[in-house]
Amino acid sequence: MIDPIRRKLSQTIDRALEHKQNATRQNLITGRLSKKQLLPLVIDNEPRVFYKNDLESHEFDAVFTLLIDCSASMFNKMDETKKAAILFHEVLKELKIKHNVIGFWEDGFDAKDDEQPNYFHRVITFDESLQAHAGPEILQLEPEEDNRDGYTIRVATEELLARQEKDRFLLVFSDGEPSAFNYSENGIIDTHEAVLEARKQNVDVVGIFLGEGEIKEHEAMLMRNIYGREHMLIPDLEELPDSFSYILKRLLLTTI
Repeated sequence: MIDPIRRKLSQTIDRALEHKQNATRQNLITGRLSKKQLLPLVIDNEPRVFYKNDLESHEFDAVFTLLIDCSASMFNKMDETKKAAILFHEVLKELKIKHNVIGFWEDGFDAKDDEQPNYFHRVITFDESLQAHAGPEILQLEPEEDNRDGYTIRVATEELLARQEKDRFLLVFSDGEPSAFNYSENGIIDTHEAVLEARKQNVDVVGIFLGEGEIKEHEAMLMRNIYGREHMLIPDLEELPDSFSYILKRLLLTTI
């Protein structure tokens, strides 16, 4: 099921980028995308917006972290979420963009006032992400217990800030509702503050909600309250390619 969707996304990418070109020419139907002319491509599919030059191929100076909520409330969505994460991983690997994939949860049974054990299952590391065999490890992720999203976002942000890449992206796959020990009252506020803190440090945070069909109003409002305008509501996996184009366009605009 992943392969046809990945191919569709790859075709979108191929229309936008052409690497290792020679001899500068304007208004071609193939070549490297002109930053000033990206918008017409998005709006009206006008193909003659490329140029070529004798420079080396453009490499994305970007890095991604994919955070996967492994709380118990993700039980009915975990299979679709893993498929979505595998799709993102395969596309980023094709673009040669380093990334990591982390499942996160809190041990609700052992949590107490002075200690809340949080776990990070690093199924794909930055160094492994571009290797040909990387990907199946994502299937290891399973629903566990609670989720302290604000803390997790802060940890992931620190790790991204330690990277050398210019553009840093943090994608959070979640059902939107933080829930952990003594966290229910301020979990949404704390997670929202963690998102704002990351963005102030130039980490681009996007919340991704995978639904089970129709998105309910309270689910949409929850994602809005935490992530503001920077979130995606995806009723099912088939709609992911069109939604992913949003992130691709931003990536192109910021890194070309």
